[in-house]
Amino acid sequence: MRKIVFILIILIFQQNLYSQKEIIGKVEFYKSEATKFALFRDTDDRYTKNLNKRKSKIQLFQRDSLTELETDSLGIFKIRISLKDSIKIKINEHSPFFNGQFEFGPKDIVDTLKLRISDRKLAIQRDSVLEPEFQNIYSEQKAKIDFKAGKRNILLVGYDWPTDETTQRREEIAKMYKVDYVYIFEPSQSKMRIIYRYNQVMRKLMGIKKNVW
Repeated sequence: MRKIVFILIILIFQQNLYSQKEIIGKVEFYKSEATKFALFRDTDDRYTKNLNKRKSKIQLFQRDSLTELETDSLGIFKIRISLKDSIKIKINEHSPFFNGQFEFGPKDIVDTLKLRISDRKLAIQRDSVLEPEFQNIYSEQKAKIDFKAGKRNILLVGYDWPTDETTQRREEIAKMYKVDYVYIFEPSQSKMRIIYRYNQVMRKLMGIKKNVW
C-alpha cells in the first residue's frame, strides 16, 4: 500500500512539473501616433530607447497566487508559471504614466510575452505641463465640445508651401465636411502632439477618412 501511495505521489509531482514552464516577459514602451507625428525627425529613435532604459515592477497573478518581481534595465524578467491557468500581469501599478495590465489564457502563453505600453499617458501629462494654455484650448475633450458647438476645426502646421496634391485634398475635405482650417505656426513638439490628438477626435466625429495633413 505504501508503495502505491509513493508511486502516486511521484506521478502527481511529475505531472505538476511538466505542467509548469519558465517564460520570459519583455516590457516595451512605444510611441503613440501623436508622438510619431511630433518626432518625425527622430530617425535614430532615441526617444523610445530612452523610454526603455528603465526597470519596471511586475505583479503576476495566477489563480490564488501573486508573484512580485522587477525587470532588468532592458525590461526583461523570467518567471515559472503553470500552463493550466490564465495569468494576469500588472506593470508599474504605482505609476500613473508607465502602468499597464495584460491577461493571457493558457493557449496564449508562449515562451516570450511582449508587454507593450504606449507613451500616450506620459505624453499628455508632459504636454499639459509644457504647453498648458494650448492644451486647454485644443485638448481632446475640447475637440468634442467644439464639435457639439458646431465648430469644424482642423489644425494645420504652418510650413513651406504645400504641394498641389495636398492643397487639392484639403480643399476637397473643406468643401465636403465644411471644415475650417486653423494654422499653427512654428509649433513645439508638445503642440504638435496636441494638434494631432485634437485632429484625430475631430476627424472621427466628422467622419473624415482622408489624411487631413
